[in-house]
Amino acid sequence: MVKNDFVLFIEPSSKDDRFINKFAFCSISSNPKLILDEWLQERPDIWRKIIIPKELKWEIRDKPDQANVTERVLFPGLDGLSQWLKRQYSPKG
Repeated sequence: MVKNDFVLFIEPSSKDDRFINKFAFCSISSNPKLILDEWLQERPDIWRKIIIPKELKWEIRDKPDQANVTERVLFPGLDGLSQWLKRQYSPKG
């Protein structure tokens, strides 16, 4: 890895509903052999790792549901609908 390697994050064009609904970003590196994890480890001041306790998973998952942010919205089509149905009807616990 070269010292001057950089990573650029861009917002893709909104040609697909998935990009619009996800607020997605793409990353581009100046070095095609750059390993992003290693690059980030060398720059701990530019990122944070947030660990959410597993006990809070369903509570946190319910918050976006209340605002109608579901798999059906984030992934338009049959794949999003099937993911949403699976989550709705799977046993929790």
